[in-house]
This record gives sequence, C-alpha cells and structure tokens, in this order.
Amino acid sequence: MLLKTNPRKLIPTLFLISLFALSAASCGSKAEQAVQETEAVPIVEQPTATPLPPDRAVLIISPDDNAETATQAQNLLAELATSSGLEFETRQDISAETLTADIKVLVFLHHPDNLGTLAAGASGTQFVAISDLDWTPPANVTLIHEDTTGTAFLAGYIAAITAPNFRVGALLASEDAQMNTAFKNGVSYYCGICSAVITPLNAYPVIAEQTAASTPEIWQAVFDQINQSKVNVVYIAREAVSPQLLSYLSSQDVAIISNQQVTEEGRSRWAASVYMDAITPLREIWGDLVAGIGGRTISATFQVGDIQEITLTDGSVWLSPGKLILVNQMVDLMREGQINTQSAN
Repeated sequence: MLLKTNPRKLIPTLFLISLFALSAASCGSKAEQAVQETEAVPIVEQPTATPLPPDRAVLIISPDDNAETATQAQNLLAELATSSGLEFETRQDISAETLTADIKVLVFLHHPDNLGTLAAGASGTQFVAISDLDWTPPANVTLIHEDTTGTAFLAGYIAAITAPNFRVGALLASEDAQMNTAFKNGVSYYCGICSAVITPLNAYPVIAEQTAASTPEIWQAVFDQINQSKVNVVYIAREAVSPQLLSYLSSQDVAIISNQQVTEEGRSRWAASVYMDAITPLREIWGDLVAGIGGRTISATFQVGDIQEITLTDGSVWLSPGKLILVNQMVDLMREGQINTQSAN
C-alpha cells in the first residue's frame, strides 16, 4: 500500500535542507578564502644577530723585557683572563691606532714613555705598568712600583736571622751605593750592632766593595779578606756572581745568599735566593682592573726561594718555617711603606 505525502509538510523540510546547504557552502568559501589569505602573507626572515667579540686582556712583551718575568706574566694573565671571560693575547708593541676599544686590560712589563698619552686616549681600558718612576697615575692606570733596593735590604735581614753569631759578610758592587746601604740596614734592622759573643769578637756585617767589572780572581781575594773575620753567611751581589767564584765558595765553610736564583756551581752552599716579584700583585688587583678601577700605585712584592739548610762548623744556616714567617712579615711592612731601606729603622 502506497503512503501519500502531504505537500504542505514537505515545504518546511526542503527549506531547512536548502538553508543548511547554503550555510555549508558559505563556510567552505570563507575557509578557502582564509586559507588563501594566510598563504598570501609573505614570511619575513629575521636576520641572525652577529655576536660581539669578547673583550681582551693584552700583555706587551718588548725585546728588552726579562724573559723569565715575561713567561711568569704570560702564564698568570692567561689564567686570570680566562677566569673573567676575556680573550688573552701578547704583542710586542701597541700604539694609539692599534689600541682598540675591546682591550679591557693592557699590561706593560716596563713603563713606556707614552703611557700617559695612551691612557688619555683610551678611557675604557685599564692600564698596568711595572715602574720604578715617581709618577702619579691617572684614573685608568695602575703602577706596580719596583724598589730594587728592597731585595738587598731583605737579603741583609735574612742573612742576619740565619747566620750563627750574626757573622754576615757581603761582596758588593761599589757603583751601587743605595743597594749597599740597603743591605747594611737590613742586617742592622735585625741585630743592631751585630757583635759576636764568641771569638772572634767582631761586629758584623763585614763588607767588601769592588767595581762591577772586577774579575772573579779579585772577588775571590776580597772574600778571603773578609773571611778573616769568620763569615758564616755571605751575600753576593749579582755583579759579583760568576761560576768561578761560586765554585771556590762551594769549598769554603760558608753559606751563600744572593739576589738571583741558584746556579749549579753554588748549589751545595746556597742557602736562599731573594728577588723582586712584580707579577704576583697582578692577582691582587685583577678584580679592580676588570671592574674598571685604577688610578693607584702598589708595591711589588719579593720572593724567597732556593731555600736549603747548610751545615757549618759554627752551626746550621737555615731559613726555617718559623724564620720565614718573620721574613713574610718584613715583606708586608716593606710593601706598606713602613720600611725605609736607606736609613736606620
């Protein structure tokens, strides 16, 4: 049996179907249009930022600089620069034209004649110079001041505290009066008149001065002269040192102190070496340099090395740990400006 459909009932249904179709078509058209519009927007590539080169620490090593000092400075500055994120390099020289803004710290192992001009033209760079000049540094310069007479003073002090019965002697270059005065004052700082209490009853130190160009034979002869007063510790200035003299002293009942490092000829009698150290203070001031703080002068320090005990007829010559504490305290006083090497203290 066939069912009859009422046409009036179909009209609303057909209307809804048509409305839905039109709506779907409209949505599809809008979606396609949105896709087309999205695809039409060009993609602009952002340029990759070029990283800035790191700041640098530069060490100037000129041909005239001491090779041992240069090596010490190079090793220390390489370590310090790395710890601060700086690149490190060495150069033989630098000028206003090659002093670029990325150089944060610039170190000289000497005092260049144009230091003031360089510093004035590079206010963003901290300069360091090892110097023996009486010079007032500007705000971006730090001087590490060397007083070479300090090595002689400290050597005299060490000789006095280690020599049995204060029996100290010295072979000194007559041309360097300030060094010689400093040595004598170093001895007397510790023991005053320094008179022996057993024979021979002499006052010490006993000194022999000769020209720096004197032959080893002359230095040997003058040692024999001062040794008539029985010397237990002899300080030998750099100018007097020679393999021949050291070989001779190695056969004597005496201990040696000098302002240079030990050599093989003198090793068997070598009690200690005393020398200036202007590099270690860089570690003390590094934080200020990186922070852009300068404008001051600090003192170089001193190093005592090649320490060994020497046995003599009169007793032992040894810069023991306890005596080394006294030496380090003296170094602190010297660096603080509390000691005048040229006068009785």
